[in-house]
Amino acid sequence: MIALPSIAFGGFSGSAKGVTARFQNGRSILSLKSYPTGYATAAQLVRRSSLARISKAYKNLTDSQMKAWENLAQQTHGKSVFGQKAKLSAHNLFVRLNSNRAYCGEEELLISPPDSVANIPVVEYDSLTLSESLILFTEVPDAEGDLLLVAKMSDGQSKGVSSSWNKTVIISPDKVPDWGDVELTEAFVAIFGHYPIAGQKYFIELYWMDPASGFTGVPTKVSAICEAGANVQRRMTLKDSDIMAEEENYFTGMDIEFAPGSTIMTAEMEYDSTEHDSQQAICMIPKVVGDRIPNFKSYILGRSTEETGYLPHFFLIGKNKDRENYNLYANKRGGPWKKKGVIFGTCPVFE
Repeated sequence: MIALPSIAFGGFSGSAKGVTARFQNGRSILSLKSYPTGYATAAQLVRRSSLARISKAYKNLTDSQMKAWENLAQQTHGKSVFGQKAKLSAHNLFVRLNSNRAYCGEEELLISPPDSVANIPVVEYDSLTLSESLILFTEVPDAEGDLLLVAKMSDGQSKGVSSSWNKTVIISPDKVPDWGDVELTEAFVAIFGHYPIAGQKYFIELYWMDPASGFTGVPTKVSAICEAGANVQRRMTLKDSDIMAEEENYFTGMDIEFAPGSTIMTAEMEYDSTEHDSQQAICMIPKVVGDRIPNFKSYILGRSTEETGYLPHFFLIGKNKDRENYNLYANKRGGPWKKKGVIFGTCPVFE
């Protein structure tokens, strides 16, 4: 911030606390030091702590390395507030790409620049649900290559606010679509400390980032008002937390998902039946959980643990009614039975 002071400041120069005064072109000018405001997310803290190290590293480059960064910078454009492309300096490009890599946990600096500007796609999606308990983008296609999805979001603003993009902060630099869904609820709560508030407006940016080069795509921007009670049909899952702990349980790990709108299931399960004689693994799930998933059967592969030589198994898994609750079972249908193993794969289901 720059201000013209009154005549009382004439001839004054120097700094006092956050104010610096200088005399330039016949005028006395005050400069007020700016300080970071808002939320300091983990990604921002990584960036702030690494900027000095990265900037210093650029000064230690050889002349040929700096020249290579200058050549790449001529192909790269930055954002301009006047709506026109702005050229980046070699130094700024070096810092930007390496700080982006730091977001993704890449500790080693890019000393030599990437061969060319990476072509990063725009994030696409079908629908957004923004409610008091859910922030969900659906039908987000996976990008080719090892790209990560960066999500930036503002805290709640008044309905009348037309733009608060300057208030968005990174809430997750590592999201990837899960069955085409990108859920940001936990990431939002972890940063802002609360769930979205009905009636308030939120600003969201999504873009792909290449951890290898540090290049990012053009952000997809959307603003929406949080709706009370809004919900969406979500994919059906079974997790460890869904198992009734007080009942008989052979499973030590469970992650089952049913793809929405199809008869495809993916599963990753671990079992231990050393305390039992039957050649099966079984657990009980409560009625409220069992009612939300279809009645199903499926044939799926498995194997024993390392101590028995990874022997292959073949299982029939499914759900059936047991009094007021449900059983989830995995019955051996082929291969030598070992009492510890894993069940895994993607397969069709049938009733």
